[in-house]
Amino acid sequence: MKTIRLIVLSCMVGGLALRAQTGTNAAPQPARGPTRIYSDSADFDMAGREAVYHGHVRVEDPQMKLTCAQLTADLPPSGGRPSRIVAETNVVIDFTDEKGATNHATSDKAVYVYEVQNGATNEMVTLTGHAELENAQFWLGGEPIYVNLITKAIHADNQKMILHENLNGTNSSPTAASADTGTNNLTAPK
Repeated sequence: MKTIRLIVLSCMVGGLALRAQTGTNAAPQPARGPTRIYSDSADFDMAGREAVYHGHVRVEDPQMKLTCAQLTADLPPSGGRPSRIVAETNVVIDFTDEKGATNHATSDKAVYVYEVQNGATNEMVTLTGHAELENAQFWLGGEPIYVNLITKAIHADNQKMILHENLNGTNSSPTAASADTGTNNLTAPK
């Protein structure tokens, strides 16, 4: 069960997973509640170090919910974290960021990659196939959408965006302020 929890803790949650710290003294993280994975079936290849969950996959974590048709994750060594997780078909991710804001992402496929090279931590989620990301500030569609979980930067190709906030800082309806800028880069709001 510990390995399953490690798989999901890192799973495409927009930075909800506990981060590896690079060159800083991190404050102790509060204890997390359990993470549960439900599916119609699951295969665990211990020699190949891979877990595959099939059919009606549902992940419940204190800070996020994920559903998809199939979830594939590498099984890290004991105490490690997965370096790659792939959620496929009708992917829906609802998560709360470190500031308590709710976020909603959908796509046909979501790929989470975690790696440490030359002392630098890289943690990225790529959403493809009808990719959309929404929170209280904006709705973003693109193909693909890249979310850097370390820098909090978002990059979207072929992007379309709807801003949920007017210039005076008041919230507006999702369709009141619409922007199809044709630009290819968006930095995540702070």
